[in-house]
This record gives sequence, C-alpha cells and structure tokens, in this order.
Amino acid sequence: MTLSVSPPLRIAAICGLVFTVIVFGGFRLLGGSGGGDGSSAAPHVIRHHPFGAGATKTAPKAAAATPASKPAAKQTVAKPKPKPHPVVDLAVVQAARAAGLPETLAQALGRSQIVVVSLYDPYSQVDGTSFAEARAGAALARVGFVPLSVLSQRDVGKLTEQLGLLPDPGVLVYVRPATLAARISGFADKETVAQAARNAGMHS
Repeated sequence: MTLSVSPPLRIAAICGLVFTVIVFGGFRLLGGSGGGDGSSAAPHVIRHHPFGAGATKTAPKAAAATPASKPAAKQTVAKPKPKPHPVVDLAVVQAARAAGLPETLAQALGRSQIVVVSLYDPYSQVDGTSFAEARAGAALARVGFVPLSVLSQRDVGKLTEQLGLLPDPGVLVYVRPATLAARISGFADKETVAQAARNAGMHS
C-alpha cells in the first residue's frame, strides 16, 4: 500500500520543520550568549572586589605613592648657641697684679674663682705628662688653668721671688684674689689635681 502526500501538505511540513529549526536555533544562540555574560561577570566581581586578593596586591602601591606625592617637610636644624664669653673681674686682675702674680695668672683669676697652675720644663718628657694631667684635672674640677714654663723668667720670675725654688714639675692652686691655696711638688695625676682644686674652693 503506497501513501502519497499531496504537494500542499508537503510544503506545509517543510515550512513547519524550518520554523522549528529557526526557533530552536534562536533559543540556543540566546542561551549561549547569556551564559557567556554570566561567566564573565562572576570572575570580574570576585577578582576585583575591594577586599579580595587584587586589592591586597595593589594596596602597597597606593600607600607608597602617598608620601611621594607630598613634599618632604623641611627639618629645622637648631643652630648651636655661641658660648658666652667669661666675664672678667677687673678688680681681681688689679689685685692679682698688685700681689706680684704673673700677668697670665692675674688674667686667669679675673675669669675664674680658682686657677690651677702647671709648672713644667718644656724639654722634659716627664713634665709633659705632668702638664697634661694638670690640665685634665683643672677641666675635671671646672676651674681655670695656666701653664708656666720654669725656664721663662717672664712667667715664673715673680713667683720665684715669692715662693723660692719652684717644683719641676709641680702644681699650684690659686684662689681669688691672689691666695695660694695648694702646692704640689712632683708628678700629680688629674684626680689629685682636681681634688686639690675642689678643696681650695671649699676653703676660699
């Protein structure tokens, strides 16, 4: 038994098939493009979320750029204050001169209440060491210091007239206006000199 399809039915069947293919094809295309948008949107939100790993990596760069954008503040360097010049008591200087003390010692007494005098021979190595210790002791006691060479008549001539033969090396400690408070013959270290100067200040 043979079935025959009339031409109108054949055309209708073909049109229906084409319509069905077009409709399903359109849905498939629409579904594929929608899926592509969804898949690309999700990673965008996760990767570039402010609290995600991306923010952590870029945060140091932003922080490093912040101080560079601002000019560095100029640091003000305090200038050291000039040391005040010691006040010279001219009355003390005149009194020391009148007492027959050398000019350098008189001037030192005008600037300081107590003065350590180092008597030394500039050609003696031992005297050089004694001189250094006497100067250090005066600095330790924060008093004046005057070196006098025993070979200089100008330096020690007047002292020799007053005190006789001077020790070499030796240390003298004077207190204003012209009082001999201590006399050390021979070598003395800085602690001994400083103590002698302090004792002279206590009894002045």
